[in-house]
Amino acid sequence: MGFFDLHEPEDGQDQFFLYAMIVLPICSSSAYVFDAWFHFQYPTEERSYEGLLSTITIVFLFLQYCVPIRSRKALTIYYIILCMITETGTIGYLIYYIEKKDIVNMIFYSCSILFDLLFTSGLIYCRVIKQYESHILVENKHLFHFMSRLEVILTIFIPAYMNSNYTSLTRKMIAYFLLFDFFSDAYSRFQGVWIKSALYLFATTTTISVATEWFYFNHHNHIYERVSVLSELVAAILCYTIIILQFFPFHFKTQHVQNIAREALLFQRNLYASHVRTSIAITRAIDLMKNEEIKNETETTTTGSKNDLSMDTTM
Repeated sequence: MGFFDLHEPEDGQDQFFLYAMIVLPICSSSAYVFDAWFHFQYPTEERSYEGLLSTITIVFLFLQYCVPIRSRKALTIYYIILCMITETGTIGYLIYYIEKKDIVNMIFYSCSILFDLLFTSGLIYCRVIKQYESHILVENKHLFHFMSRLEVILTIFIPAYMNSNYTSLTRKMIAYFLLFDFFSDAYSRFQGVWIKSALYLFATTTTISVATEWFYFNHHNHIYERVSVLSELVAAILCYTIIILQFFPFHFKTQHVQNIAREALLFQRNLYASHVRTSIAITRAIDLMKNEEIKNETETTTTGSKNDLSMDTTM
């Protein structure tokens, strides 16, 4: 692994995690090609599985943006290889739908080829040419979070993939659902309209895609399927946009500003606590003074009464 010149593990990472971040996107893109091949290999009426493997693993392909390779040459080769593998699967799907004359899916996969090329170009520009660092970091806990969420989501969608009455290809909407949840954790550090708007729109289009896909599965109306496909295409644009935007530091609040804000908040809390303590002390002092005055008045009254009583007795 010396060729890759890996980054040093940071908090929430270890050496095994760094290797996994290199291997997982390759496994994901390979699964995508396998599912594309499987789509051609078996006739439609015989398929009881289609796209499930790549749908499960495709989320890891998007994590290539923070692959821990420092060598610019190795990183360029890595991104180009990933792009070639992914485009192979997409071209396979495109050829199939050209033969079927399915206009919607032809548009979808044609645009996917273009967007993947632009995304890879953007990654090479940011990571290799400009050497920008990722501002949304991936840690061990995020990988386990993705896996745990996949278990729940796929429990719902597996029946659709195993039903031979439906054409369930590789879908990225589940990955998008996991990713917008992941990106939202960094929302407190976002600044500026562009990246915030992209995240809101990304969440919206992903929700529309998932909902309409489920409507199609239950109501068998192809309008829902087309809306789902087009929504997924828009979600892909927004997902790639967020990943590229997060490389640019002006979309994030600087750590210095965050520290100042944190210190100001802490100072305000301490000042408020000090003010409360002072107020309590003053209130207690006033109460003590009042109690002393009342006590003195009581003693004076008692003494006066005794003196009057003594004078009456003497007389």
